[in-house]
Amino acid sequence: MRPLSFCLITTFLCFVTTGCVVPPSISIPAPKKTSSPTFPEMRVKNLMDETKEFPREFPSDRTLLLIAFQREQQETLDDWSKRLKLDHLGSAEWLELPVIDDPGAFLRWFVDTGMRSGIPNPKIRARVFTIYAPRERFVGTLGLSDTTQVHIAVADRDGRIISHVSGIWSARKEKQLREALK
Repeated sequence: MRPLSFCLITTFLCFVTTGCVVPPSISIPAPKKTSSPTFPEMRVKNLMDETKEFPREFPSDRTLLLIAFQREQQETLDDWSKRLKLDHLGSAEWLELPVIDDPGAFLRWFVDTGMRSGIPNPKIRARVFTIYAPRERFVGTLGLSDTTQVHIAVADRDGRIISHVSGIWSARKEKQLREALK
């Protein structure tokens, strides 16, 4: 047996026998036509491998959610983070939520490992929770318009979306979010 094949088989067996560190796919109920936008209940892991129950365990009564659907949107999220000064002490509580259609257990591990290597700061890793779920259903549940741009939302611990903006930063959008965080 070639070394690479042996390594892949051993890794696969590790995942199967130990229930390894990959989070499960998330089931999201279909949005109700009459309900207001709400963050669905789910169990997710951050890049520090800590499990949380969202929205109940959001870090604050009002949490800023930075939501992206494509790798190319990271630059826009980084610009929002910089302009909102999210790296400063006393800033709003926030979470970064990449939303990815579930690729299966092995590829979830691969994606999370890749993201960990790209984010060396453990404080930021602790705020990044990858949501492996059907994107379109997630978008519908939160009342978002699409997956072609980033979405920044303020939600409470019941999951209610208090405010929401889309796309690139603007002073008007920032003011709207800051008001919702009060």
